[in-house]
Amino acid sequence: MSVVVVASVFNMVALADPHLSFAEHAYHLFVDDMFILVFLLEYMLRVWVCSDFTHQFKEGKERAFRRNYRYTMAQLYWAGLVTALRPKLQWMSQPLSIIDMVAILPLFHGLRILRIISVLRLLKLFRYSRRLSFFSGIFRERSYEMVTLLGVAVVSWGLVAAAFYVVERYVNRNVHGFGDAVYWAVISIMTVGYGDITPITPMGKIIAILGVVSGMSVTVIMTSLIVSVLTDRIVVLKEHRMEREIEHLKDHFIICGLAEMGVAVCRFLAGENQKFVGVDLKAERVDDVIRDHVWVALRGDVTEEETWNRLGLARARGVISTIPDDSVNIFLILLVREKRPDCLIVASGATPASEKRLLKVGANRVIAPFQVGGMQMAYAALRPNAMQLLNLAFRRDILELQMEEVVIPHGSVYNSVMLKDSLIRQEFENVIVVGIVAPDGRIEFSPKGGSVLHSGNTLICLGHVDDLERLRKAIEERV
Repeated sequence: MSVVVVASVFNMVALADPHLSFAEHAYHLFVDDMFILVFLLEYMLRVWVCSDFTHQFKEGKERAFRRNYRYTMAQLYWAGLVTALRPKLQWMSQPLSIIDMVAILPLFHGLRILRIISVLRLLKLFRYSRRLSFFSGIFRERSYEMVTLLGVAVVSWGLVAAAFYVVERYVNRNVHGFGDAVYWAVISIMTVGYGDITPITPMGKIIAILGVVSGMSVTVIMTSLIVSVLTDRIVVLKEHRMEREIEHLKDHFIICGLAEMGVAVCRFLAGENQKFVGVDLKAERVDDVIRDHVWVALRGDVTEEETWNRLGLARARGVISTIPDDSVNIFLILLVREKRPDCLIVASGATPASEKRLLKVGANRVIAPFQVGGMQMAYAALRPNAMQLLNLAFRRDILELQMEEVVIPHGSVYNSVMLKDSLIRQEFENVIVVGIVAPDGRIEFSPKGGSVLHSGNTLICLGHVDDLERLRKAIEERV
């Protein structure tokens, strides 16, 4: 888009140069015609696709036949043609479509005097640019305020120019007419000040001071209005960019609540190279995680269905709620269960009673942060070495000791094989099978060699991260 705009401007400026040779002028005319032909082709395509000509032609012909069966074939075809062309003519009569048409008028050599109309091509390109449409939306949103302030500015600047003209026209040799006074007022109020016209009378200097103060006040108000709208539009633009990124996410986690606990969850998932998106009702929290961590996040209310559509719940792997409000969590769980009955839901509960309620309404796991934190602190005081070992297993920078879940899929070579015959310990020396979780949730801790592995079982393993990855690939290998 930028290249086309620059090329169009350069070509129009070159055509206006009277010192061009005949060959150079012919070359720029050729380039100009190429641009116009492209716009003409684009215009014709837009006219064609603005309505379904074939369907409407057939519908119009059939309607004419039903209304008057005595019509001749030519009359029927004419009625169908009128019906099919009517929406296209309506589209061509729209203001923006008229701009498109006027922009290609200089195609005809007899109308070269209208070359100034070529500037409309740039307006047409601006209309198709999302970034430029973004700025034009600012004026559309606050059109009433902008027009009001612009009217005040025109009146105040006009009064300043008139007063300056009255006191300086016979004294200042640089003021030849009211246009010079208007030029001076605009240049002075906008703080450009070329110095070609300056007040020389005491009253003219007073008018200059009052004019600059009053004019700058209106300018500052108008600038603050534009900045406030621009800030709001940037937030919307940022949300649209996030929504486009979320559209490409699949098998991701949705983190509800971006306070300290939510940020900790996101940080752990990021360390695991897992895809996730955060959501919070407070805009400042969303802005913080986007700015500080470059994570994908949206501002939204998790009790509204539209928010979950934006978060891609239909493609999500699971939902993690760190919101401390039980009522919000209950509503959240019910809404997610209604749209995705198979979705994994992990919620936080403040009390044991909260845990029971959240599990009853459909949560898969409920974590009480304060209770778990207190237990860990007590465990660290009573059994510091054992707690240190567990902490190492949860740290991602200690490659030698990682805890991982490995699911045995259907058709795996490890299906219906005893643990001792699987040779996991022999082939993966740095891996220890801590437990086996059955599909129904039963857990077998420290399984013996005679334990039989079945498809759907989940192996809880400790070991080096590389060995765990090799074990995962071996188990997922089909027979």
